[in-house]
Amino acid sequence: MIRIGLVGAGTMGNTHNRAYRQVNGASITAVCDIDEEKAGRIAQGWDVPVYASLEEMLASGKVDAVDICLPTDLHRQAVELAASYGKHVFCEKPISTTEDDARAMIEACRQAGVTLMVGHVVRFFPEYRAARQQLLSGKLGKPGVVRTIRSGAFPVWMPWYSDYSRSGGPLLDLAIHDFDFLRWCFGPVRRVFSRQTTAERLDHTLTLVRFESGVMAHVEASWAYPPGSPFQTAIEIAGTKGLVQFDKEKSYSVVKFGGTKEQTAVPDSPLEKSPYALELEHFVECIVNRTEPLTSGEEALSSLRIGLAAMESVRTQQSIEMENERI
Repeated sequence: MIRIGLVGAGTMGNTHNRAYRQVNGASITAVCDIDEEKAGRIAQGWDVPVYASLEEMLASGKVDAVDICLPTDLHRQAVELAASYGKHVFCEKPISTTEDDARAMIEACRQAGVTLMVGHVVRFFPEYRAARQQLLSGKLGKPGVVRTIRSGAFPVWMPWYSDYSRSGGPLLDLAIHDFDFLRWCFGPVRRVFSRQTTAERLDHTLTLVRFESGVMAHVEASWAYPPGSPFQTAIEIAGTKGLVQFDKEKSYSVVKFGGTKEQTAVPDSPLEKSPYALELEHFVECIVNRTEPLTSGEEALSSLRIGLAAMESVRTQQSIEMENERI
C-alpha cells in the first residue's frame, strides 16, 4: 500500500481526494495545506494528520509519495523538496511556468531516483483514448486536420488564475491539456501561431499548431464565457478515410463517420473509475513496478514548450518555430 501525502486542499486536492477512494494500492495518509481548516476536512475522511508545513509532513515518515495540487508557480519548490526526502512525486499540470523550472524538477527526481508523473489527465479520458485508438488503427486514413475546444467561464473559485505569472493563463493552464493530447497523437510540433483576446478575466485564445508530420490542429481555449456557462470540451480528427468526433455536449461520446460502416458510436455510460482515479492508479503502478509514467516529467516538458510558444506568439504577434525536442 503506497502512502500518499496530499499537498493542497483546494479544487484539485479535493478532486484527487475523491479519486483515491477508487485507487487500488494507495491511500491518503497525510494532508498538507497552509489553510489547516480546509486540509482538516479532507484529512477527517481518512482519519489522518494535517500539516501546515510540507517539510514537516515529509519528515514525519508517514508518506511514500506526495501528490502536489498547488498553484503552478509553487510546483518547483514542492517537487524539489519532496525529491530531497526520497519521495515519489505526482504533480498537477502544467509541470511549471518555465522550461528552467521544469528541467530542474525533472533532474531533482532523476538524481533522487524517484518517480515523477505530471497530471495530464486527458490521456486517461476514455473518450479521448477511443478517438486516439481510431487514429492509430488506421481506420481514419492519413490524418490531416484536427480541431479541439476547451472552454467555459473564468474559474472564479481560483482567482490566482488571473495572475499569468502564476498560472500562465488559458494557454498554459487550459489549452495545455489539448497540446499534450495532440502531441501524444501526432508527435513533435514544428510551428505554433496563437492569438488571444483579453478583457476583465475574459480570455479567449485560438492557436494553430503545425506538426512535423504535416498535421494541422486548431486549438480553442477560453475563459470568456458568461458565469454559469457549462464547461465544454470537444475534439475532431479528420483523415483521408474518415472523421472521428467527441463533443461533451452530445449524447454520444465518440462518433465515427466513414470506413466500412456509416456510423459507429460508443454511448455515454457511468464509468467504473474516474479518469483522475485511472491516472493516479497508473502513478501507483509506476512506483510499484519502477516503470516510466505515461505522462512523465519529460513528456510534460515537451507539452509545456508548446504552451510557452503559444504565449510567445501572442506576445510577438508572430508564428514560433519549435526547436528539436531536447530534455
